[in-house]
Amino acid sequence: MTESTLEVKLPSHASQKMVESFLAYRTYLKIEKNYSEHTLFAYLRDLKFFFEFCLKEEIDFLSVDVLDVRGYFADLKTTKKLDKRTQSRKLSSLRTFYKFLFREEKIPANPILSVSFPKTKKKLPKNFTPIETEEILEFESEEKTNSLNARDKAIVEILYSTGLRVFELVNAKLSDLNMELTSLKVMGKRRKERYVFIGDEAREALKSYLDERGNAHKAEEIFLNQRGTKLTTRGIRYILAERRALLGMEKPITPHKFRHTFATDLLNAGADIRAVQELLGHSSLTSTQVYLSVSRDRLREVYRNAHPHAKKD
Repeated sequence: MTESTLEVKLPSHASQKMVESFLAYRTYLKIEKNYSEHTLFAYLRDLKFFFEFCLKEEIDFLSVDVLDVRGYFADLKTTKKLDKRTQSRKLSSLRTFYKFLFREEKIPANPILSVSFPKTKKKLPKNFTPIETEEILEFESEEKTNSLNARDKAIVEILYSTGLRVFELVNAKLSDLNMELTSLKVMGKRRKERYVFIGDEAREALKSYLDERGNAHKAEEIFLNQRGTKLTTRGIRYILAERRALLGMEKPITPHKFRHTFATDLLNAGADIRAVQELLGHSSLTSTQVYLSVSRDRLREVYRNAHPHAKKD
């Protein structure tokens, strides 16, 4: 079931100021920030929870201080048993809301700035090993038709060759491909366009699939289901889960793991981090830098195994 922002409703006894601020904030997130439906829903739901707390404790949300905010998170910890990562996300939502109010001159200062985020352990992205990557890319099901096998191989080859997000993959259109099938125009997050490049093996797999597909289908999207209509993100995940089961792999096969592997393999090969940032469609270099940790771990392993005086643990 798709969650809609229409489902985020304030309590019936919310004040007029709450309602007005909520609606203005929703417009800001949707129009100016260009957030996806899912992110929009999450931010508005977090604000709804905070407003409910303010109503319960009879706090004016336009006059909250640090103690009020800490009281809110203490209440959340008691009533909802939230982990540190979720608390951090909710605090980020509040910080964005009060930053918006400050910009609109509704409050004299942002009361959230002096509240520290709960410390969370950063999880490093997990990628496929070269052997795992090869097994996934080369697998062919004996139970599927040539057309479906060609489509599935093109999907995994493109995911590994480009590092696309799954929604970018399913929305990619035939008209976005160049004539030689070596590049693809992508519409990423916040409707930001970029170009990704398709390697030789992925290009051959894509060409084979397009030859199998032919011109019978009128759909604009590149990848289609058995009915000849656009594949969904759920459909892509099902195809990858099926591949994992038939291969007997313990590690999940997901679009995001291909994305991690794409980035890590590029950095391990000496690619410039800003080039990788551009290829991934990251708006901030910070998002890309997490892959450096993985790359450094690999370099450390090579050093420890190869250098005669390296310390062996």
